[in-house]
Amino acid sequence: MRGVVELLRLCARGFRALDRCVDFKGNSVLFGPPNSGKTSLLEALSMLMQSRGEQWILFEGPLLIIHEAEDVHRGGDTAAPFTIEAHWDLGGRALGYSYTFATKGSYVEQAVYEDFKPLARLIKRGDRGIAELAGGRTAELCTAPYAVLSEDALIPCSPVEDEGFRRAERALMELRIGLKDVYYFVSGRRLAAWKYTYETHVDLLPATSVGSEGQYTAHQISRILAQPQFEPLRDPLYQVLRIAGVDDVRVGLVSTGRIAMYIKSGGAWTNAYNAGNFTKSVLPVLVQLILANEGSVVAVDDADLAVPEDLAEQVLSAYAELARRKGLQLVLSAKSPASPRRLRGWGWA
Repeated sequence: MRGVVELLRLCARGFRALDRCVDFKGNSVLFGPPNSGKTSLLEALSMLMQSRGEQWILFEGPLLIIHEAEDVHRGGDTAAPFTIEAHWDLGGRALGYSYTFATKGSYVEQAVYEDFKPLARLIKRGDRGIAELAGGRTAELCTAPYAVLSEDALIPCSPVEDEGFRRAERALMELRIGLKDVYYFVSGRRLAAWKYTYETHVDLLPATSVGSEGQYTAHQISRILAQPQFEPLRDPLYQVLRIAGVDDVRVGLVSTGRIAMYIKSGGAWTNAYNAGNFTKSVLPVLVQLILANEGSVVAVDDADLAVPEDLAEQVLSAYAELARRKGLQLVLSAKSPASPRRLRGWGWA
């Protein structure tokens, strides 16, 4: 089953130490040793995706939290712009987008593409902007083009009767609408999000996400087990629990406003916080794959994190099978040389 959206290309320039583009074809794995840029590449994409439809690039959002702008600008120089560029297949149409930003001075520039060819470049000029179109044509914009993945960045000061301008406007609208709720990111920091108990109330608990650090894994398992609308997901959940080294799972109220998750492993029950790193690493990914909207892109950083060599093939095979059932595109990063060898043997890029 083909996905609703598929990531085709991802580029990052001036984002930390990155200056590269990667092409994707279906399920893909980014392989390399520590500090080779795998995490930065996925975090660049996540930063762009969490900003979709917003009026400004989001350094703090549901997918990624960047505490200081210096953390993403190359060499910590906030006057040096970074660029994030991505191209997607949206229903058979290849659309792309890039966003360039410098925190110091608030410089912004963006571009929209079709079939990897630019339709328009939007550039800040003072408090306004200019749209550069094919053939050297231009149009003055009444606001600086800060809005991300949105036609709001393309507001002319006067009516523009230009088909190139309209194509760019339509492409931005299609990107804003088509990329809604179709991207998930599970980061390599998922081992640190586990607690003995969790607050029952979470502001804006995402409907189909465990959170980028797996921080909502217990909440989502509780919903799957208790709420009628999630009943179709219960059997898939129990089918994959053993892959994470879990025989059974329960989530319940332990005090006012607090829940706890308990797992049964090896015939004994324990608080999930006491589970080994293997379970803590794999369970959030499995639950995310179960919850994800069909046809989405799911990015998992450090997919082989805390996975013993003798279990790696079973775990990666389970990820691939869950993705196949729901038409998901998996984009994984891995450190172990064995992981990409296995995945390439299954036809991954």
